[in-house]
Amino acid sequence: MDRAEATGLGVSIAGHVALLALLSLALVTAGRIPLSPPPMEVSFVDEVALTSAAPQPSPAPAAQATAPDVGPTEDAAPAAPLAPAPAPPEAEVKPPKPVAEEAAPAPPTPRRAERPAPQTPRRAEQRPVPPAPEGTGRTTRRSGLGDLDPRSFGRDPAAQRSAPPAATMNARAAADIASAIARQVQPCADRQINPGPGAERIVTPIILSLNRDGSLKTRPRVGEQRGLDDENSRYARRVADLAINAFASCAPLRGLPQELYDVPRGWANFTMNYRLPG
Repeated sequence: MDRAEATGLGVSIAGHVALLALLSLALVTAGRIPLSPPPMEVSFVDEVALTSAAPQPSPAPAAQATAPDVGPTEDAAPAAPLAPAPAPPEAEVKPPKPVAEEAAPAPPTPRRAERPAPQTPRRAEQRPVPPAPEGTGRTTRRSGLGDLDPRSFGRDPAAQRSAPPAATMNARAAADIASAIARQVQPCADRQINPGPGAERIVTPIILSLNRDGSLKTRPRVGEQRGLDDENSRYARRVADLAINAFASCAPLRGLPQELYDVPRGWANFTMNYRLPG
């Protein structure tokens, strides 16, 4: 073996020794490395519905029906022989009783003498009540004044029943009267001349005192005016005079209901609102 072969053999041996050393070291350290836990599987869900429910108890096993333990059977003793039933005693035949002799009929009892019933006197026949004369319309009363109403003396009942109910002034009737007056006064109101700008905004209450025929009892009066401002307040007195002139020119008023003249809140004293045409 030359020198080169010896050197190569030495290097080969040294390499094998180093490889064995590395393998031994790897085996020693491999037992010390902890094993990693197995990976967990994770699933992603869009919506998860939570439901709470009581756990369903598992059905208990049905108890098996077991018969009680019975000991060993014993041979039963033989039954005693039955005694023969005694024969029924013969019924004794009794001789028939002798028939009793028929009793002698009792003698008839004498009847009592019947007395004639006393005759009761007849009641006096009631006299017939003479019928009331026809056409009077009144029933006859025997006696007493309990059925008479003292308030009806001097009054005719038929007239009381046929009297019509009293007329009353309500909102509908007042609106109808106001419309009738406005239609008659409107031509006279249209002839009034507007005194200045803003005067058509003034509202003037006119208090009318009327007679039953619709004529004016007194001169119309003016109430508190509304709609006044800095522009038209100087025309307030002139507008009031125009309103009085319009109602006085168109009097007397016609067609007003006579039954509502002198009732409470009737049209004997009536208030109308006047405003110039704008």
